[in-house]
Amino acid sequence: MTKKERHIPSVFDKMSQWETNRRNFLRSALVAGAASQIAWFTSCSKQLEAANEYLTAEQSTILKSILMIIFPEDGNGPSAEDLNSFGYIMWILSDEYLPQEEKDFVIEGLDWANEQALAIYTEKFVDLEQQQHESLVELFVAHSYGKKWMNVMVNFTLESLLLDPIYGGNVNEAGWKWLEHVPGLPRPTKETTFDAILLKHKPTVV
Repeated sequence: MTKKERHIPSVFDKMSQWETNRRNFLRSALVAGAASQIAWFTSCSKQLEAANEYLTAEQSTILKSILMIIFPEDGNGPSAEDLNSFGYIMWILSDEYLPQEEKDFVIEGLDWANEQALAIYTEKFVDLEQQQHESLVELFVAHSYGKKWMNVMVNFTLESLLLDPIYGGNVNEAGWKWLEHVPGLPRPTKETTFDAILLKHKPTVV
């Protein structure tokens, strides 16, 4: 099987700059809030094979597995499942203000993870055991593409830990409670969400 060469968007050539941009977004969102249209993501099924309008069932399964490796259910704080990190990333994929190539990078990385599983274990990622998933993730960071992709996943998972629950992550303020963080007031509302503010100030095309 010929491996498909995966493209790394130029925005990720300088990860430090991208991470700075995401931190700026994080600071803005902590003040303004973000998406109110993601309620259906927060209640999505726990069945890993569930697909949605952004990911296939297989891609969804791979993403959930990797997020649980980043933030496992180990008794040392909330897991990615507790935080609904998956739902938060679905909001990111729905964000009309995020460049399409960055969304594509997230999705293509899931296919790349599956290709690596096939190359190393001759089985699809979804058919492997947990220990094999963990071994694969360790191998990913030894590859330039995999390292950048995992950096992005870790950043998004941390955002789901820190942001206001209106984003879809940090369910029941689990991240804040773990960090003993007291959020500032006033909290964001539908009218003051990050995307609502951007939409309000979006230039009118004549």
